[in-house]
Amino acid sequence: MKIIDKKKFYEYCRENKVSMALAAVFLIIAYGIKLFQIVFSHDTEAIISVPESLYNSWMTMGRYGLIFLKKILGIDTFNPYLASILMFLVMLAVVIIWGYLFFVLEESPGRYAKASWIFPVIFLTTPMMAEQISFLLQAFEVCLAILILGIVLLMIWHGILTKKYLWYLPSILLSALIFSVYQTTVPLFISGTAACFLVYYRRKSGSWWPVILQLIGNFGAGLLVYEIANIIIMNVLGITTTAYISDQLMWGTISVSECVRNICNHIYQAVTGQGFYYSLSFGIAVVLAILLLIYRWKKGTKEYYLYVIATVIFLLTPFMMTILMGQEPKMRTQLGLGFVTGFYFQYGVICFWKAGKKYICKFASAVLCLVVIFSFHQCTKVADMFYTEYVQYQEDVRLAIKISNRIDMLDLGESPEEPLVFVGARSPQLNNSSIRNLENIGHSFFEWSFTTDYGSFIMRNFMASIGYYYNSPTAEQIEIAEQAAQNMEIWPASDSVRVVEGVIVVRLS
Repeated sequence: MKIIDKKKFYEYCRENKVSMALAAVFLIIAYGIKLFQIVFSHDTEAIISVPESLYNSWMTMGRYGLIFLKKILGIDTFNPYLASILMFLVMLAVVIIWGYLFFVLEESPGRYAKASWIFPVIFLTTPMMAEQISFLLQAFEVCLAILILGIVLLMIWHGILTKKYLWYLPSILLSALIFSVYQTTVPLFISGTAACFLVYYRRKSGSWWPVILQLIGNFGAGLLVYEIANIIIMNVLGITTTAYISDQLMWGTISVSECVRNICNHIYQAVTGQGFYYSLSFGIAVVLAILLLIYRWKKGTKEYYLYVIATVIFLLTPFMMTILMGQEPKMRTQLGLGFVTGFYFQYGVICFWKAGKKYICKFASAVLCLVVIFSFHQCTKVADMFYTEYVQYQEDVRLAIKISNRIDMLDLGESPEEPLVFVGARSPQLNNSSIRNLENIGHSFFEWSFTTDYGSFIMRNFMASIGYYYNSPTAEQIEIAEQAAQNMEIWPASDSVRVVEGVIVVRLS
């Protein structure tokens, strides 16, 4: 059986064009503001103002693939418009490639066309994905990694089903590449593999174990190549891995019981839809998974225990990082939740339609109606998040202009030689339609100030990204600014901007 086949691909595009168009509409609702407004969020100011510093930090995180893609594609000089449009175009390609992957593995692709929009819409429009996309500097590359993952799985399954094992070589190299772009693609690879297993399960005759070993072997080889390349690059460049990831590991830092409690709490929140980022959709997806387990059991399917194992692994993939870290990870890394949710809504609807019994088909149609409502709600939620980002960005630009104007009043010239230090932080003045208390979106560039040095670095870079350049201080000059700030008023008071011993000091709080 050929997986990579031109005729099948044309057949898929012809039969699923309505679903692809529907998916595009949902994506425009969610991400339209990113296409039509040049707005960016945190870390993007650094790639504009001090790109080499940011690239060096990525290298120490093992994200050398991210830098490689930027360099080889000629987009290492950052353009926010280009990043937004490329990100959106790659999302459309994700709709096509992942849709084709499940299409060729399906038993009855004719029914598939009516529901093939469900998975990409739910997966690509989760609030977690929005948080990831808000880091515009890597939005295109992360989406590209997800697209390449779909191509990798096509290659692997093509190699398995045609016994043309040379396809494994490019799949392993591409796997290593996407792992080096963003490490969250590792659990996504496992999710994608399990999803393909579940889709193809009914079509397989004979033992599954040779296929399973090949799937595990491809994943392990890709991960091994990534790790070896990482070690070589670190040694050649003479750098060490940053503590950015290891610092998030709670095992050994807090008690085992606390780690277990954190893991259970995260799973509970996700299943019950607690908080802004989660919804009942994942809980419903779990119910659908259980119903499908019962359905397969009643059908008396061969090697049923493997179907059970694959289902359990698939449902746990969104929590692999949670289990590894002993705590809930950053929202932007929880892409697996949307993947599993979207897959089970689509897979469940198709499977129940196939059952043929009238009452089961009606249940499938009811689930489909629920998906339409949920997808629209999710897209509008993401649109609200990016509107909040827009409001915050515009407010930050206004504040930067005001601060620059106040510095101009110090009569230091158009390009002052004196370094600029910000002491304290300032929350954004959002409007009533904005969403507050999000993880990253909606937080001001002038709000991140764990230390004076760190906060000033971000704030100066943001001002530089919109055309206001100021020099960096030394450690001694930061101390001078902190001492001076104690006797200054808080912004926007007239005494909140001063020159003290050759240092421009702005006291924000």
